[in-house]
Amino acid sequence: MQLWIEGSIEQVIAVANSGVASAIATNPTIIDRWTSGGQSLEAVVTQVCANVTIPVYVQLHGPTVDEYLREMDHLRAISDRIHPKLVASHAGLAAAKQIADSGLKPLITTVATLNQAYLAACAGASYAAPYVGRLHKAGVDTVKLIGDMVTMYRHSGAATQVAAASISSPQDAEQMLLAGASILVMQYDVYQHMLDSELTAVWIEHFEDNWTHIPYEIKSAVS
Repeated sequence: MQLWIEGSIEQVIAVANSGVASAIATNPTIIDRWTSGGQSLEAVVTQVCANVTIPVYVQLHGPTVDEYLREMDHLRAISDRIHPKLVASHAGLAAAKQIADSGLKPLITTVATLNQAYLAACAGASYAAPYVGRLHKAGVDTVKLIGDMVTMYRHSGAATQVAAASISSPQDAEQMLLAGASILVMQYDVYQHMLDSELTAVWIEHFEDNWTHIPYEIKSAVS
């Protein structure tokens, strides 16, 4: 199981270096925020890659196959941590196939139907990413879609994994996990609330009270 993190540059670096996240995910909306101070896409991606040791997924613009491939070569020259996201289009799939054949692990994003998920696997995509929050707002049964994708991949023996993206709450996360998604892609703010539990808070508070009555030398020895 994997957590992929989204957020500000500082946030994704912090979570990546905590050891919890398996990858950093970006999209044009995120990159637009990262470059709002006037830096280029290349500059902000370089900054992130220089400060983490996990894959950084950067969405390619295209929209033609040749443009996708040129962009991938350009970004890989910055860092071999960079892996590609491509939209679910004919050109995106064709480029994903060539990129996969080169040994990288492309992600097909904007997946909204089972047919698109099937074609992503046919193209050799390592990951297919439906936007859970946006699909739910559009009236799509996201639990069923994720479950159907997982079932299809499992039955066919496809290596493609479902990366449930646009997770908008810890409750969404639980639903997607129960539906079978092995990867959750979420914003930093959602990640921060994943441990929320009144019971856990009470238990931790109780333990802290216990610690005040226990003589021990570990803390002083470490400091």
